[in-house]
Amino acid sequence: MLKLEPNKYYHIYNRGNNKERLFYSPDNYEYFLSKFNHHCFHVFNTYCYCLMSNHFHFLESVRSVAEQKRLFTDSNLKSKVLRSPSRHLSNFFNSYTQSINKERNRTGALFQRPFKRKEVDSDEYFRKLIVYIHQNPVHHNFTKSFKDYSYSSYSHFLNFDEDSFLNREKVIELFWRSGKF
Repeated sequence: MLKLEPNKYYHIYNRGNNKERLFYSPDNYEYFLSKFNHHCFHVFNTYCYCLMSNHFHFLESVRSVAEQKRLFTDSNLKSKVLRSPSRHLSNFFNSYTQSINKERNRTGALFQRPFKRKEVDSDEYFRKLIVYIHQNPVHHNFTKSFKDYSYSSYSHFLNFDEDSFLNREKVIELFWRSGKF
């Protein structure tokens, strides 16, 4: 199992247990992102994401330990114990699962275990993942154009006036520097 290490980049993804739905309403998508921010913002920098009914993709980097500690101190988490990045993701998955189970009157696991992760070891792979993640709804026939899909980070790159938890500057800089912007 690949350990999530500070100052490294990762493609983190997962799907519903038995390929079941993760999201049942538009509110679920927003709630998922708010739970992610609550449990994981202090641990991860997020560069892009895409949420589909039965799976999701994130492109993340693990913050330095010093930055994690600084942001964690300011967090409103009940537990004030900074844990491994994987543990914070697990807490996020468990919290979201409990909410969906209560809402949908269901029991048991919502996500497949363990969540998937791949290290991103080059700028070229990083850029390809940005495109892959944003194109995922087209690939799975959720929409004809990725620009129209509501549950991805793509629209956040078009409107810098809106508040976003994404590290948009890094993404734009990499595309700009490559001449593919």
